[in-house]
Amino acid sequence: MNDRSLSREFTIAMQERAIESCDDIEQLRSVAKTLLRAWQMQASFTEDYAAQLMHLTPPPFSTAPGGAQ
Repeated sequence: MNDRSLSREFTIAMQERAIESCDDIEQLRSVAKTLLRAWQMQASFTEDYAAQLMHLTPPPFSTAPGGAQ
C-alpha cells in the first residue's frame, strides 16, 4: 500500500468515526445529500473524461473541424 492509499484510508476512517458519533438526523441527511451529489458529479466527470480519452466525444471548448481557432 502506498502513502496515498494509507492517507486516504486514514481520512475515511476519521470521517466514518465522525458519522458514527453524530446523533443529529438532519445533519446526517444533509451530509448524505452532499455526498450523493459529489459522487454523481465525480461519476459524470469520469464518464466524460473516459469518452474523451477514447475519442468518443470532442474535448470541451474545442472548435468545429475546419473552424477558426
